[in-house]
Amino acid sequence: MVSTTVGIPTLLRNSLKKTLEALMNQSEDDFEVLITYKGNLTREIENFEKYLSIKFIEQKEGLFEEALNIILSNAKGKILITIDDDALPSKDWIRDHVIFHGNHKNVGIASGKVTGKRWINYPNYLYEKFKSTKYMEEYSEVFKDYVGYLTKTGLSVDRKEHKGNEKTLAIVGVNMSLKREVYNYVRAIPFTLRGSYNETILSLQAIKMGFETRTFNKAEVYHIQNPSLSTPTKDEESGLIVEKHTLPYAVSFIFPLEVELIKEFSTKVQGEAKIGLELALKGTEEKMKPTDFRFILRKTVNGIRNL
Repeated sequence: MVSTTVGIPTLLRNSLKKTLEALMNQSEDDFEVLITYKGNLTREIENFEKYLSIKFIEQKEGLFEEALNIILSNAKGKILITIDDDALPSKDWIRDHVIFHGNHKNVGIASGKVTGKRWINYPNYLYEKFKSTKYMEEYSEVFKDYVGYLTKTGLSVDRKEHKGNEKTLAIVGVNMSLKREVYNYVRAIPFTLRGSYNETILSLQAIKMGFETRTFNKAEVYHIQNPSLSTPTKDEESGLIVEKHTLPYAVSFIFPLEVELIKEFSTKVQGEAKIGLELALKGTEEKMKPTDFRFILRKTVNGIRNL
């Protein structure tokens, strides 16, 4: 059985070639590559089968979360590591993840070091404003020593800047690894347009299973500076902010939330945060299916763009 599966969801952007070239130069050679793709698979990409053990799976429907679930369902390794198609793993990337999981049996999901492109956790603005209130209290004692944690209102916020080597919900999919005991049982919830917090949703499921989720300062990945789902253009930013504040809807599938507390909180915020929280409440109270929730999210985001 292969030691590691490397999962890459892709729209077959040109940058994928550089990601695969970096995988050819790994110090660890016991791994397979699993690519879920949309678009036309080119001969240039198929030719990498000569140098890497690659399996291609065409994604025929859905968005990012569905792509991630294909990877979770088809991985075979003792650990699964995910990376974006615009990221360059360091030479010891796979080996560092393997060693980390071998040394930390209680960690279900981990993130290595990421340099290059950064992203914004928009609910942190609410954390700064409300951090001394009940709305930003940890969901449970489990999260007391997490830097990035779940609030009682169902948001994922960061109590301070991340330094690495710490418990956190702020796992990043561009450099994320999961033990087989975790990835066999967790799935992304297909409720967003841009894949927001897919890692958090997986992490919450792992925590519910009794595992920890952590970062560590090795297994470095360089994230190329391209517009992407997590780093939108200015025109797309308002929609992403709304999406980030709909997280309580998805959390409610994993941990029960106090709906009345979220309602109260939604009256104290404004703008995109308010819109997102109100959508989350609507989806939760009406017990919407995730794909139905995604439909109303798309309708709302399109309405904002047309203002």
